[in-house]
Amino acid sequence: MKSHTRAPAAAGVAGFDLLRRSPFPSLLCAALFACAAMPAASLASVPSGKRGSKTHHKSKPKIVPSEVALTSQLTSTPGATVTMAPVGLSMEYPLMAQDLGSGPCPAPALAAELVRLGSPPLQLAGVSQDLTAPNGALAGLPSSWETSTLYTLTPNFWSQLHCLLLSSKDPLTVGLNVRTGNTAWATQMAAEATTAATAGLSFSLGNEPDLYPLPNYAALDKPFAGEEAAASNLYLQLAGNLAPATQGAPLVGPELSRPANWRAQLPRVIQALHLQTVGVHSYPLTACSTPRAVTIGGLLSQEAATYPTRLGWVVSDASAAGLTAIISEANSASCGGLAGVSDSPAAAVWAVRFVVSALKTGFREVRFHFSGDPYDPFVVRGAEVLTRPLESALVALNQWLPVGSTLRSIAGVRELAATAVGEPNGQALLILDNAQAKARPVVVRGASSVQIQVFTPAVAGVQSLVLPSRAGAVKFSLASNSVVAISSAP
Repeated sequence: MKSHTRAPAAAGVAGFDLLRRSPFPSLLCAALFACAAMPAASLASVPSGKRGSKTHHKSKPKIVPSEVALTSQLTSTPGATVTMAPVGLSMEYPLMAQDLGSGPCPAPALAAELVRLGSPPLQLAGVSQDLTAPNGALAGLPSSWETSTLYTLTPNFWSQLHCLLLSSKDPLTVGLNVRTGNTAWATQMAAEATTAATAGLSFSLGNEPDLYPLPNYAALDKPFAGEEAAASNLYLQLAGNLAPATQGAPLVGPELSRPANWRAQLPRVIQALHLQTVGVHSYPLTACSTPRAVTIGGLLSQEAATYPTRLGWVVSDASAAGLTAIISEANSASCGGLAGVSDSPAAAVWAVRFVVSALKTGFREVRFHFSGDPYDPFVVRGAEVLTRPLESALVALNQWLPVGSTLRSIAGVRELAATAVGEPNGQALLILDNAQAKARPVVVRGASSVQIQVFTPAVAGVQSLVLPSRAGAVKFSLASNSVVAISSAP
């Protein structure tokens, strides 16, 4: 049985620039093993003209390469410590039920995929969190529009999930319905979730409460003064009613869609709910108003790459309370993303940049959302798991940044953003990011040979190979808008 199949993705992105006139082998060429031993002269263009004729060329400015030494000095200065898997998963309830299938246990390929991702935290969340009722809770005819449109869990949902988690060993976070639920529902779901979890259990109370409607009955088309405080007060009242159902299990939240909306209220919410982890949502782009707002250029922009830095104040609020902060729901573009962008190789490049930025900002983890839409990292189809380009970046990030490693920015690498990772085994790993419009020649010293893993918007998946040192240096060319991880070859 084939467990992992590459899902169809968008066509390659223009702009992967081969340095035909450079003495540095093209990284794409090398990654495809087409020119690993090709002499430099063979990569140069041959001037046209008759034999013996004199051809005059303007001298081109010399391209100074980006140089770095892969030595222990890269990690001699302390950096941010990785305390949990950098990448987690967030999944809507109906999609999780669909992926679990109809048998007592889901297809083995699903458990294998979660293990491949590093058995990261799995959170049941999203819009469906506040629309989900436990099995048996909605007996009889629906009494209103809201109750008739709720999603009811199947009788075997939790036993199927337990079977999955026995194999995959993912910690579980279960979202409880605050907006349309009640204490009895929360108590039932919390008890059933306890039977499903195998490697730790936490809960979240409500999804994106900052977007819950709060009518202004004096003027229904207008907001009212003090709306932020009034909304947070009502949320705290309702969430507080449900909190005892969790039996003291750790709480993640408050799952804000637009954290800035409740910036003044967040410290009070953190304290009142006795949260163990502060979780907020972050999407650099949005397809909610128009799909035209979601482009590959936008996804590869510096703004999208460093979007977590806008939420540094959330980390500060969490730290002031002695807590950690995570981005508990994220992906390329809200409202499901856009086909041709969110499922393209560019999404993998963006994900590496986004997670590295989040960790440097102080967040401990980023949970990537699944909703049955183009931005999902993988898709379950019967007994198969079909992976999209984003998935390979999530696998790589949890491998490059294991728990116990450290990371910090490195200055002085010409025209490249550089991040040094000190791994628990004492080895150093270097992540170079070329956000320039042109390819960059790279020189790596201090290693007899290096292993490189590359993400580029032109090729789906990670391109891996080993490059030997020649004359004391490893040389290659890093394409535009590409990211490479470099480590000493074993």
